[in-house]
Order: sequence, then structure tokens, then C-alpha cells
Amino acid sequence: MDKKELLDLIDQDSSFMKAFLDEYRQDGVNFGAEDRLMSLFVDMKQSVVEDQIPESLFGRLVNLIRTLEVEKLRTHQNELQKLHNFEKYRDLAEHVFVNSFFVSKTFYLLKAIGFTSSNVVLIGANGSGKTTFANSIREQLEKTDNGIVIPAQKLLVFPTYNSIPTYKSAFADYESRQKVCLDDKQTFKAEKNDDYPYSLSKQYSEELRILVSALISERLERRNNFCSNALEGDIIHLDDFKSNIDEVIEVWNHLIEHRTLLCDNLGNLQIECGDEKYPAYKMSDGERVIFYVVGRVMLAKESSLIIVDEPEMHLHKAILNKLWDILEEKRKDCMFIYLTHDIDFASTRIANKRWLKSYSCSVSGVFENWEIEPIYDSEIPEALLMKILGSRKKVLFCEGKQGSLDRQIFELLFQNFTIIPLTSCKDVINYTKAYNRIGNKYAVAYGIIDRDFKTKEQLDKLVTENVYSYDVAEIENLFLVEDFIKGFAEYKHEICDIDSIKTQIFTSFARDKEQQISSYLIYRINYNFNESHVRNGKDKTEVEANFGKFVKQIKIEEWYNMREQELDDVIKTNDYSRVIRLYNNKGLHSIIEKALGISAYNSKALEYLKSCPNARAILRNVLPKLE
Repeated sequence: MDKKELLDLIDQDSSFMKAFLDEYRQDGVNFGAEDRLMSLFVDMKQSVVEDQIPESLFGRLVNLIRTLEVEKLRTHQNELQKLHNFEKYRDLAEHVFVNSFFVSKTFYLLKAIGFTSSNVVLIGANGSGKTTFANSIREQLEKTDNGIVIPAQKLLVFPTYNSIPTYKSAFADYESRQKVCLDDKQTFKAEKNDDYPYSLSKQYSEELRILVSALISERLERRNNFCSNALEGDIIHLDDFKSNIDEVIEVWNHLIEHRTLLCDNLGNLQIECGDEKYPAYKMSDGERVIFYVVGRVMLAKESSLIIVDEPEMHLHKAILNKLWDILEEKRKDCMFIYLTHDIDFASTRIANKRWLKSYSCSVSGVFENWEIEPIYDSEIPEALLMKILGSRKKVLFCEGKQGSLDRQIFELLFQNFTIIPLTSCKDVINYTKAYNRIGNKYAVAYGIIDRDFKTKEQLDKLVTENVYSYDVAEIENLFLVEDFIKGFAEYKHEICDIDSIKTQIFTSFARDKEQQISSYLIYRINYNFNESHVRNGKDKTEVEANFGKFVKQIKIEEWYNMREQELDDVIKTNDYSRVIRLYNNKGLHSIIEKALGISAYNSKALEYLKSCPNARAILRNVLPKLE
């Protein structure tokens, strides 16, 4: 169906329902869902007219429209009116409105994920409503589309059989099962031994029984038909012999290399390990999950929407990606929608990635609210961006690596933040700005960097971009704050001559003055170079001009004298707080170690910071106050 035919179909059904409603409103008849239905037609038409929906999704949209069953109402209109069978006519009309509830939910889901025909990953934090979303969508998929939901909660118990159910009855059970939403948010009275919600656990354990019955009965049915056709002389193909359970076994054996899954002619499933055989119910949890997931996907109808809640559940990382790669390849006709908070898994999917910010639904299912946002292209790497978006906390970018002193300190002092360590000061600045340009996120991002040799003007400018520094030169100097040293000594029951420690730090500072000034000059030169246009130029003349401007900005003598005067003033006034604000020397901890007779001061200071609220309060006084 092309665009014009699709629009004609929408207009035809929309016009009929409008005329129908206008007529019955005059008689005071109210069906209760008129506005929702007519708004659905308007939104469908607008989405097609504005080319929001690709042609690859036209077929899915046609299925949704036909699910409304307006055509059935239109076909019977004159006939029922002639018979004055108003009750029958009203029943047909109400059926359209009931269907509109399910159709609208599926349509607006497709709209929320961008009307994409490719696979989708919805990343959501714990508590964002992923499972509620999956359960809510489960019934409507069965009513409006070929769709299944593979739940996160899996209590999988392998059945054994005295006799295999018939193909017809097994598939009737399986089809019926797809419409059941399992709600594990229940409780029981602990003081009553028999009060556990047995029916719920039974429903969960039935999942695998119903699946296995469908798979085995289909296998037997296929083989019987194959043999019958062969005996009757019909043309037969080997593909007709291969059933879905054969596909399941093939995938299972590919992923579990040290064991072999077998199914005999009677439909008995067994595991072969070396010379031993044992029944399938002795599979591990992960092996059962693989069987269950592959079976569900293989039994999905053609062109299904397959929604997978927490695809990583119970699966080893080494198998997880291989499994879904295989299933996506085998079911290219289907569209997979993954609901996950596993960033590593999400980053491996070639898919349209979206952020499930929140989802809520009323008990009746009538009122629901979802916030699904695109993950925009950003200079922040995709995996890192998904990790941040998957957290509900504010974000703090800092310098350092996983496990670095920076990160450990900030995780203790900024416990309401997601701490993200980055390689360099430049990355902290750039990522903070990039993240804050993203709309509709939970919270803003902040950056925190070493002061190093930055000028007041540079630091003030960074504050306007949510990037802050602290009142010491570098992260290690936080443990040189006077009150922190005294508190640490008391915590360790050590005698502390704080004046002697400060004097030694002053002496080291004075001794290193020339080297500190040189480092400052190098920083200023590099900063000016990075801010200049020296690296730009279309020809030699322009390059020379840019270089000349850069050289004129370099005032080594002036900067040297200014910095020397500043350091001399600190030495002259014995201003300890300014020393640790200006002095870059990661070896100063050795002075405290010698004075207190200890080793590994930084590690022990970190232990003190973890243990004592007063220690954290001291350091917060020299850190920026982030909202």
C-alpha cells in the first residue's frame, strides 16, 4: 500500500466514524471514547502526511487501522438499521471503541520510539517503569499486532510428559498464554506458612511447560505431515521437516559448547555430556533461559514486535550478545524492542537507542504516561552517555580514572551525584557542556577540575559553564588542609605538631619556587596556544600572521615577575591556605608520614574520610557548593 492509499483508508474510516458519532449524539447516545478515537485518526493522518512514518511501517499501520474493525460496522450499518436492531449495532460500535484503546497504545508506542522500523533499545534506570511498561503493552500487542513480550521475571521449570498434547490444544494454550500479564508485585503474610501466593508461582512455572508443549507438538505434527505427504507422493522439501524446536536445539548447542541438547522421536528432551545423558529439567538457570528465549522468538508470528524486558537476565556476558545476534539474524522479519539498564549490552546493539525516562500506568490501564526521549548524537561517547542517562542522580564529571583518588573522594563528598571520571581537564569541560545541551534529562551536569595554574579569570569563566575548581591546587592537597590533618591525627591517636608540618611545607614551597614559576609559565604558554589560531591558515601568509599574533601574546617576563611576586607574598605572610592553593607537588604527603610516623598517608586519609562525618564536613568547606 502506498502513501495515497493509506491516507484514503484513514480518511474513509475517520469520515464514517465522525458521521456515525454526529448522528448518535443527536439521539443522546454517548459511547465514552469518541474523543480518543477521533484524535487517533487525526494523529495517524498527520504522521503520514508529514512523512514521519517510513513506507516500511505502512503495513503495520494498516494492520492497526483494520484492528479497529470500522469496516465491520460500516458493512452492517444499513442492514442493522433496517432491522432496527439497535442493540446489535451498538455492540459493534462499542467494539470499535474498545479496540481503539489497544490500537492507540500501540500507535503511540511506535510514535514514541520514532516510527522506526529498525530494532530499538530503551535504556531506563531501575524504577523507571520498564517492567510496568512491558506488562502494559503485552495485551494490546496480541490484540492489535503480531507481538510478544518476553518478561524479565523467569521461573522456568522443565516439564516431563506421559503423553504429548495435540498440536491444536498445545497451540491454543500457547496463544492464550501470550495475553496473560504476570504481576509479581504481590505480598504475603510472613507469619502464615501457607500464605505464599502459590497461584503466582504456578503461573510463572507454567511458562516453560506451555512453551515446550507447543514446540514438541509442532515437531510431531510437522513430521507426521511430512511422512503423510511423502506416502501420498506429494513433492516434499527438507525444510518442511525442520521444526521450531530443531531451531531452538541448534542455537542452544551453538552457545553451550560443552553439552549437547537432544530431542528423540517421542519428544523427550535430554542433555548429553560426554558418555552421560540426563533429562533437560537438570539444566542450569542460564541454560533454561536460553531455551526459553529462543523458543519464544522462534514461535513469534511473522513480522512481530518482540519486546524483551531485561534481555541480560540470568545470562553470562560471553553468551548474551551472541544469543541476541543469532536471534536478530534468524528473525529479520521481526522488530526487537529491548528494555534494559545494562549499558554494555545496549552499546552492542545496532539499533535505534532511546531513553525511557519514566513510565506510569493506572490500575485500569486507561491512563498512562511515558516519557521516551531520543539519545542525541553527542561528543560524549554513546556508552558513557547511556550510563549517565540511566541514572536518576545529578552528574559530576571529574578528572581521574576508575578507582582514582579523585573519584573515591568525590563519591564520599557528593553522594547524590553520579561520579564520572575522565582522562583530562579538557574532557571534563567539554563533556559538562555537551551533557547540559541535551534536553529533557533528569538533572544538570557539573564539572570539577584541579585548580593547577589557572587564573582567576579562567576559573570564573568556567563557572558560567558549570565547571568548578576547589581551594587547593590539586586533589591530593585536600588532605593537606590544616583541620583535616589535625582531625586525622586525632582519629589515629597520633601526636601532631601541626606547626612543624606547615613549616616543612613552607620550606619545600620556597625551595621549589623557581620550578613552580616555570610550570606556571609553561601552562600559560600552552593555554594561549590552544586558544589561538596558530593551527589554522589557508596559506603561508595567514599561518605567519596567526603565529605572529600568538607570539605577541606571550609575555614571559611579565608573567614571571607577576607569579614570583605572588609566591613571595605567600612566603612572607606565612599564608598556609594560599600555599596549598598554589603549590603543585604530589609528594607532600611524605612530610605528614614522617611527622606522624606512618606510611601510605593518602590511603589512610581516605579511610578517615569514609569513617568520619567531621572529616567530610572539613573538606566540603574547600569544595564548591553544588546544587
